[in-house]
Amino acid sequence: MKTNKIILFNPKSANGKHRIPNSILQVGAAIHGKYEYVFVDGNLEKDPWQTIENYLKTGEFKYFGSTVMPGPQLRQAIPFSKKIKEQFPEIITVWGGYFASNQYRISLASGYVDYVINGPGDNTFPALLNALESNDQSSVFLIKNLIYKDEKGAIVKTAVEALLDQDTLPKFPYDYLNSFYPVRNY
Repeated sequence: MKTNKIILFNPKSANGKHRIPNSILQVGAAIHGKYEYVFVDGNLEKDPWQTIENYLKTGEFKYFGSTVMPGPQLRQAIPFSKKIKEQFPEIITVWGGYFASNQYRISLASGYVDYVINGPGDNTFPALLNALESNDQSSVFLIKNLIYKDEKGAIVKTAVEALLDQDTLPKFPYDYLNSFYPVRNY
């Protein structure tokens, strides 16, 4: 049984007119075929916490990644990340999105966010997974677009990566998303 799977979570952002969760789709595209992962869309789940908890209870998951925008998404991102750290302290939590990037100090000070992706995560997220999976903590500071606390508790902001040519990025895994949530529901 693999124990390094990833949950990619899109917290609820609206009560209606749900949109395809492009932020987690983009991260999914970056790791598709390299790591096993699941999508959890807070906009379409009746009880997204229960879905997340059920995945974590399997013991197969090691990472929880959440996109976090200011406003409604914080209503799920904060309490869910906090519950994960309390109930599953071994899970590594990674936040991305512009709230996490702009409010990285408070995010990391919370005690339930381990890493913040500061900008595009297309290269950052898989590089972080690779470093953590190979137990190569010394290379984490070389990963661009990353913010975290070092072993002494000091905040480390790595170099910012130049914007990527969007035409060279992998295609979004719409078919894979469709296996969790029918795309027609968006």
